Amino acid sequence: MSLSEVSAAIGEAEHAVADALPEPANAPTISNGKLAVYALPSIPLSFLFLPVALLMPAFYASTMHVSLAAVGGFLLLSRAADVVLDPMIGKWSDASRSRFGRRKLWMLIGTPILMVGAFLLFIPVIPVSGWYLLVASFVIYAGGSCYGLSYSAWGTELVETYHGRSKLAAFRETAGVIGGLLAACIPAITGLFGHKGTDHFTMAIMGVVIIVLTPLAMWIATAFVEEPPLTRRVHVPWLPSLKALFLNKPFRLFCFCYVIFTIGGSVASATLVFFMNDYLGQSAIVGPGLFILAITTVGAVPFWLWVSHRVGKHNACGISLMITMVLYGGVTPLLHPGDGWWYVGLLAIMGATSSGFTTLPLGMIGDIIDFDTLIHRQPRGGIFFGIWSFAQKVAPALGIGLTLPFLQWLGFNPGGHNGASSLAALKYVYCFGPVPFYVVGGSLLFWFPIDARRHAIIRRRLDQREKRQAA
Repeated sequence: MSLSEVSAAIGEAEHAVADALPEPANAPTISNGKLAVYALPSIPLSFLFLPVALLMPAFYASTMHVSLAAVGGFLLLSRAADVVLDPMIGKWSDASRSRFGRRKLWMLIGTPILMVGAFLLFIPVIPVSGWYLLVASFVIYAGGSCYGLSYSAWGTELVETYHGRSKLAAFRETAGVIGGLLAACIPAITGLFGHKGTDHFTMAIMGVVIIVLTPLAMWIATAFVEEPPLTRRVHVPWLPSLKALFLNKPFRLFCFCYVIFTIGGSVASATLVFFMNDYLGQSAIVGPGLFILAITTVGAVPFWLWVSHRVGKHNACGISLMITMVLYGGVTPLLHPGDGWWYVGLLAIMGATSSGFTTLPLGMIGDIIDFDTLIHRQPRGGIFFGIWSFAQKVAPALGIGLTLPFLQWLGFNPGGHNGASSLAALKYVYCFGPVPFYVVGGSLLFWFPIDARRHAIIRRRLDQREKRQAA
């Protein structure tokens, strides 16, 4: 579906609602208290991004002595199954029925799988290899798919308005950053007792925290927040649905942008701990650096919500990416070995600037699902989040899978002796690796076609259709 077809489809609605308000007047609302409870599962889910993306490569490479090429290659390989697995889970989530609700059922299924994966990945009790990493990462991400994508689809059904979804995304991001703070506190505290940020003891504590928090957060959210009833049974034909998804121009553009800029973020994430430990030579800053990064990320959420209300979510995401790109490519290269605490201050700034593109995409995909429902006349949020869940995991895997073998090829030896050329290679990969991905992803986001006015028209058309069907 081209941009002109998107405009034409929405334009059809504009004849009926020429002067649409920013939000539908009859849109259901949900209290801040329930949004806060709904957001709780984001706390354990955030551990899949901070520890796994930032600390796991260093843990398996430096502590478990798996080669950089094997860590990168096997993490990338473990994501290959998600090409089929995530969309299938999304399809099953859309079509399931149970007394718990279709979304809550799959969160319940995913919980024990995620817990087993956390034990395998964070608390290995046998000698490990690249193959062990492959199995453990597959299990934890399979559980994360069942748990997370159904949880995300549930959120888009709780809140239907353009700015309401920005608010929901802010609650989820805040909970996610609280999880990030918990994860960052662990190496910071263990470091006070002489442990490194990626040793066995520190990573085992992280695994235990995931195992405890995952079922607790799931139970509280599913017990106290309702799942909206489905107005009619959804039949989701598999292959036609996939074809329709990729013909959906807003979704295709969004996924492409998201994958591109997330690869850039993953280049930085995969090398961040190495940059602190090996280039700056100050392993003691790992915990404080991750902690201050999480603090400023959540602290900047209200600011980016304010920006999105004025320029739109897609434009706010693009602006956030461009500012962060300047900091990576223009400021970080000025750091030298021993400048660790200056770097912690820079991380504080980058946490605030990156808050926009980590917070707002969740609200954008909800708007895309509404557009798809308007065109195809059935809600398919689960399969959309299945594709997006795959994008969320394959992009970091591509970033790690390409970056770590490249660093090994350049001669970098994590935790070992490195010459000046190897350390310089590490520095420049970390500083300049994300830049082109942020530029391309951010630039394309400015072309995203669904803004607040168009989404209001979409929602009004959907509301009118539901009233006609009810009558």
